Amino acid sequence: MPRIRGEYIYARATIALAAAARTLGIGLDVDALAPALRREGDALVPADEHLAVVRAIFLDRRETLGIDLAQALPLELAGLWSFLLRSSNTFGDMLRRAERYMRVVNRYTEFVLDERGDRVAMACPHPDPSPYGAREQVVCALLGHWIAWGRQLTRVPFPVEQTRFRWSGPRERTPFERFFGGRVEFGAGEDALLLRRDLLDLPLPERTPEFVEQFEAYASALIRRMTSQSDIIERVREAIAEGLLTGSAKEGTVAQEMAMTVRTMHRHLVEAGTSFREIRDELLRRRAEQLLRERRVPIGEVSYLLGYAEPSNFHRAFRRWTGLTPTEWRERA
Repeated sequence: MPRIRGEYIYARATIALAAAARTLGIGLDVDALAPALRREGDALVPADEHLAVVRAIFLDRRETLGIDLAQALPLELAGLWSFLLRSSNTFGDMLRRAERYMRVVNRYTEFVLDERGDRVAMACPHPDPSPYGAREQVVCALLGHWIAWGRQLTRVPFPVEQTRFRWSGPRERTPFERFFGGRVEFGAGEDALLLRRDLLDLPLPERTPEFVEQFEAYASALIRRMTSQSDIIERVREAIAEGLLTGSAKEGTVAQEMAMTVRTMHRHLVEAGTSFREIRDELLRRRAEQLLRERRVPIGEVSYLLGYAEPSNFHRAFRRWTGLTPTEWRERA
C-alpha cells in the first residue's frame, strides 16, 4: 500500500469510522491498521493509517455498505468535528462550515455546494478510481452521512429531492430510495444530491453560536499543525534527496542546512510521526528500486551510487526494506 507521507487526519474521524464499521459487524484490527490511535492525547493520525482503516472497511462487499455506514457513523464520537457542526445555526450553515474545514477530517473533498436555481446540489468530486476501494460505496457514504447527520441535528426527516449516482446501480434499489427519500437515478453524469433550497434554512435546535469562534479557532490550529508537520517532512526529504546526490545526506548536514540542531530536527520529526532514518530509508529504497530496474547497471554499481562503501551493507539494508536481496528483487521486477 502506498504511503501518504507527511499528511495527517483528525484522529476522531478515524475513530468514528471504525465505530461505525463495528456497528455493522465489520471486523477491523484498528490497533494494527492505525497504531497512532494508541497514543493518548494525539489529535492527529497519519493519513496513511486512516487510509488503511478506510480500505479495510470498504473491502466489505454488501451492496448497501455506503448507506449503511452513512446511518451508522456516530457524530457524537467525532469530537471537535461534532462540536463544530452542532454549533451551526442552520443545516446550511453546517454544510458550509463542513465544506470550509473538510481538510481536518478527510484528505479528499466530500462534497461541493452548487447553487442550481431553486435547488442546491451537494456534488461529490471523489477521484475515480477511489483510493479507498469500491468507489460507488464510498460516494454513497460520503454524501449519505451528511443527510443522516442533517436529519439528526435538525430533527426533521427531510427527503432528498433527487439523488444522482454515476454507477450503474445495485440489484435492489429499494434501500437507497428508502434512505434518500426521493428519486434515485443511477448511471447519471454526476454524483450529487439535489436539495430544496429551503432545507438549508432548517434550524439546529442544539446550536451554540457563542462557541463557534472557539471551535473554528481550534479547527484552524489543527490545520496549521497538519501543515507545519507536512512542511518539516518535506523540507527534510528534499534536503536528504539533495544530499544523496552530493554525498552529504548525514543528519548533522541536513539539520545545519535547515538552520536547526539535530536534536530539534529529531523532535519535530517525532511530532510528525516519523524519523530521519525512516525518511532516508524511503528515499534510498525508491532510488535503489529505480536503479535495479535498469538491468545494465551491476548491483555493485547500484550500491556505490547509493553511497554505500561496501555492497554487503547495501544488501543488508535492502533486505530490511523489502524482505528480498537486490538480486531477488531484480528478478521479480
